[in-house]
Amino acid sequence: MPRDNCVVCREVSGDMSLPGGPLQSGDFALACHIPPIDGGDVYLGHLIVVPKRHAADFGDLNESEASQVGVFIGRCTRALRSAGAERVYVTTIGHSSNHLHVHLLPRWPGTPADIPWHSVDDWAGARRGDFDQATAFVAHLSFEAQ
Repeated sequence: MPRDNCVVCREVSGDMSLPGGPLQSGDFALACHIPPIDGGDVYLGHLIVVPKRHAADFGDLNESEASQVGVFIGRCTRALRSAGAERVYVTTIGHSSNHLHVHLLPRWPGTPADIPWHSVDDWAGARRGDFDQATAFVAHLSFEAQ
């Protein structure tokens, strides 16, 4: 059941603009690029995969939801690698929303070796962009037909 105050539910329902729109959408899950908050910028390639139903964590997913979330994580990882990512980190972090959202953070070439996975988006040379730049980035991602 959607929750009016849940930002992830707003993304799923289409009440929040997503750069480039949904990347993958099925009966049980959605994948998208994170939108900039308050007109700021975002780390280009920072994707999320979420169940469409409001569920707090993996343990709350049924088999169909868990399967589609996993398939979308794989597809998004392959798309980011095809776009040049050296590595894609997959994690569930953050506690501002009690709706499961799996983060995919690419490590782009040129990221210094001493930058840890959880800071790839924070260093001064990180690939960042506004909503339009994130939309343009999404337009160049390719997803294999499956």
